[in-house]
Amino acid sequence: MNEAINTTKLDLHPKSNIANKVRNTSLPRTKPLLPLYEAISNSIHSINELSKTQNLKGRIIINLLRNGSPDILKDLPEVDEYPIHSIEIIDNGVGFNDANMTYFIEADTDHKIEIGGKGVGRFVCLKAFKKIIVSSNFIVDGSLTQRCFEYKNTKEGIHNFEENIISNNQERMTRLVLSEYRDEYQKSVPNNLVQIARELVNHFLLYFIEDSAPEIIVRNQNNHEVNCKNLFNTEFQKEIRSEPFEISDQEFTLYLTKSYKSLSHKIHYCAHHRSVKEEGLISKIPDLGKYSIKEDENNQFYYQAYVVSNFLDEHVDTERVGFNFPIEEDEEDMTLIQEISLAKIRNSAVEKIEELLADYLSAVREAKINNYRPTINDELPQYRAVFSHRLEEVKKLPPSLSKQKLDIELYKIEANWKVEVKEEAQKLLEETKDIQNLDEYKIRYEKFLTQFNEVGQIDLARYIVHRKTVIDLLDEFINITSESRFQDEDIIHNIFFPIRSSSDEVLSENQNLWLIDERLTYHSFLASDKRFEKIGNLDVDSKDRTDLLIYNDALAFSEDKRAPHNSFTIVEFKKPQRNNFQDFDAERNPMEQCERYIETLLEGKVKDRNGRFISVDPNTPFYVYIVCDITPSLERILRSREYIQTPDKLGYFTVKSQYYKAYIEVLPFEKVLKDAQKRNRILFDKLGIS
Repeated sequence: MNEAINTTKLDLHPKSNIANKVRNTSLPRTKPLLPLYEAISNSIHSINELSKTQNLKGRIIINLLRNGSPDILKDLPEVDEYPIHSIEIIDNGVGFNDANMTYFIEADTDHKIEIGGKGVGRFVCLKAFKKIIVSSNFIVDGSLTQRCFEYKNTKEGIHNFEENIISNNQERMTRLVLSEYRDEYQKSVPNNLVQIARELVNHFLLYFIEDSAPEIIVRNQNNHEVNCKNLFNTEFQKEIRSEPFEISDQEFTLYLTKSYKSLSHKIHYCAHHRSVKEEGLISKIPDLGKYSIKEDENNQFYYQAYVVSNFLDEHVDTERVGFNFPIEEDEEDMTLIQEISLAKIRNSAVEKIEELLADYLSAVREAKINNYRPTINDELPQYRAVFSHRLEEVKKLPPSLSKQKLDIELYKIEANWKVEVKEEAQKLLEETKDIQNLDEYKIRYEKFLTQFNEVGQIDLARYIVHRKTVIDLLDEFINITSESRFQDEDIIHNIFFPIRSSSDEVLSENQNLWLIDERLTYHSFLASDKRFEKIGNLDVDSKDRTDLLIYNDALAFSEDKRAPHNSFTIVEFKKPQRNNFQDFDAERNPMEQCERYIETLLEGKVKDRNGRFISVDPNTPFYVYIVCDITPSLERILRSREYIQTPDKLGYFTVKSQYYKAYIEVLPFEKVLKDAQKRNRILFDKLGIS
């Protein structure tokens, strides 16, 4: 017979509103098994507490209760297709004795703070379940006592409390039922028995690695069960390796395991023997890949890394779904080096994983490098020096990059390399003031000079590749488009120089006047496709618009910093294959158009960029380049004006000297293209991109 006992010594009233506590507790809907982890964690703590005073083989039974009639489910050979509505956890720990019951009643307890308890496990459970049903048999003064109650999401929390002395023939145990999943969490719960057992092993992996976990059995209602220890031995145990590391005097340990059932490579950040936060490893070590690694004909696995530390134990958040670090991850660059963030822990852990997997990753990366080598040699020759001098960084690039993405990644590596070379140059300059060891300095200087020259060659190679690309682009654009039309003037114009801009706005490397004449790359001022009165360096009242206007400094050396601007260059573009030219029509005759530009300049007042007048008179030479195809209508005008054919018979030119000095040349696009190809061929041949 059960014998009722006096419970007046226990105050069952909580010190705060339980419903409010549940409301303020966070539980992501994507973590529906977290309440189960909390219950198992409490069972482990209960077993460990009892183990301090007696020899005990700890045991935890987890019964998955599914939708449907229990009588029918127990006879079915397979029940995993039925959703789980409740979970029963049975353990043989110390139970709900007076001390533990008191701590359970208190809303804000720090009873288990030293072992990672946050006092919120029961609130997390009520977040996902409608109630918790507790039945605990425990020893009091040699007698077996039973306490039963329900814990609900109400102000009071505890309901239907009963306490009785029971027969000592009964078993000491605690039975806890997480009853009735709330719909928003139930739909995210995995149904498969083995998958749930695997999640449990994953979550409590450190207990298993350290062989401190009690026996944990996960069971279906048809008595099919999984022993988590056996699961660990078959799926997780093989080849567990570990490496310590240190950050700001804090010690960490990384465990690396193989999982034959996981779905990706992951890194787990753990606290108090449990996985709290996990991240995919593919973004940190791309060469691990997104697929499993084949061990032999029958086995494939994914790597799982676990990071543990007292520091992580101390900084796990209240709900055990993340960490509270002194600084946020995105504040890394603004903090002192002593501060610890998740980014620093991650970087150190990844370094250790790289060390542990050095042989495997080396083979993968060597294969990747062999795959990238032809692309770099043949199509991205500007990065050959990067490939040679920064090979270790290139090896860590993601595999199977397209040519375009490989270009971007190599550019990033090159940029960092340039910064390092520049920093080394500054250090060497500083050290020349106080050279203590000449031999050591010479070694460093020679190393620096080698890298400096290599970086310079990269820039030269890039410029040559740029020229080849521009020539190919021009070749493509002067041909008929897919709609049997030629590109308009603006598109062609932009290849040579950005339209409606000036040299004050455009960097020298972003214009391609070398296509016409190498000397056009060097100029004092250049204005593209702007009306004269819109050009800041010209004080001319004219609505005329010239495609390109250049004025040049004297080539002769002068001690006077304000050397005279001794020439002007005008460049005019017309649409390929245009054939509606008409003489004595400034709108339809490019030669007459350019001559009018010259006359307008001679009549106006021109200032340099400093506002000083410069000499522009009939003796100032003008060089005019008209880039357009010589169609029948234009050829008639050229012949009637007695223009002379160029020696290659592709273009025409004339010289004016009566009223002003001007050399005017009409260049078809084909001639510009061929001449540019000839001038640059030796560069392309040397780089191997002809």
